Amino acid sequence: MRTSHSSQSLICWVIKMIYEGDFLKDAISNLLARGYKVFAPVKLGDFHLFREVKSAEEADFGYILPRNSAKIAVFPENEVLIKYSSWIDEIPFEETRIAIVGIKACDAKAIKLLDEHFLEGFVDPYYKSRREKLLTVAITCEEPGINCFCQSFGINPRKPEADVVFSRIGGKTFVNAYSDAGKDFLSEFNLRNEGEEEARLRQNFERETLEMRKIEIDVEKLKKSFESSYWKEVAVNCKSCGVCTYLCPTCFCFDIYDEGEKKGVRIRAWDSCQFPLHTLESSSHNPRAEKWQRLRNRFYDKFYYALRKGDYYCVGCGRCIDFCPAGIDIVSVISGVR
Repeated sequence: MRTSHSSQSLICWVIKMIYEGDFLKDAISNLLARGYKVFAPVKLGDFHLFREVKSAEEADFGYILPRNSAKIAVFPENEVLIKYSSWIDEIPFEETRIAIVGIKACDAKAIKLLDEHFLEGFVDPYYKSRREKLLTVAITCEEPGINCFCQSFGINPRKPEADVVFSRIGGKTFVNAYSDAGKDFLSEFNLRNEGEEEARLRQNFERETLEMRKIEIDVEKLKKSFESSYWKEVAVNCKSCGVCTYLCPTCFCFDIYDEGEKKGVRIRAWDSCQFPLHTLESSSHNPRAEKWQRLRNRFYDKFYYALRKGDYYCVGCGRCIDFCPAGIDIVSVISGVR
């Protein structure tokens, strides 16, 4: 495990404090004053999105889960890799410190999974430059969404693995630090130690299991069902729109293209394995030409291929279920493999 990334792993000590005031808004103001680029949930109509904010007043924390994921802080939807003319003029790396305020346990776990992909073996320098500058401020879940199932993957929604964790329990604000970066950040706040009764209140809160959906994963069934007609049945209503992958906090497929001929920029942009052109080769051959093959690939990416690294690449956030226009339900699909 890497210790250079502040929230990569929980360390042996924890700072447990009580804060009097609006900690999340005060945290944003503090971070902005210190020159951080801050991402926080912004309310747009009847949903929330993680966006870069310029003031604490833009943020709204009245949500169960923002529609998009926290990965945009370290893996933007579009980013410039180089600027060129007759040769490479500039390779722009992130120089500003980054903070994301308001993530939940599922998104915190997802960043750890992205670390495995982008920082182990071949190191992605663009991801690395952001990740090393990232401070995560998480919120514990008071209640799950109707399609949440993070506990199926051993994630505790009441104990996110982040630099700083905020909880609102019994009308009191609990603030914990789980890293050196989190400890340093909290040193700027007027905090008091939690009392014995408050500690018991927090511990009971963290141990409580929430009522949520469960996913049943049978890896051997997946292994044997690769050519099953089941995937054609599941894919009947799929629109190949890519919403599931664009909202997924652990999807990392991207495309690279140039804008400009003699002078321009090279851009990395999110891609989706659900798009018909995703695997189209220059020879015009497409190894996943059929919709059902592309849909199957997404499920195998999450629950079979990724096991080479030892983890499922799903964190049970339920976004793909909530917003799929065809009503495809990842829990029902995997639990129903035959």
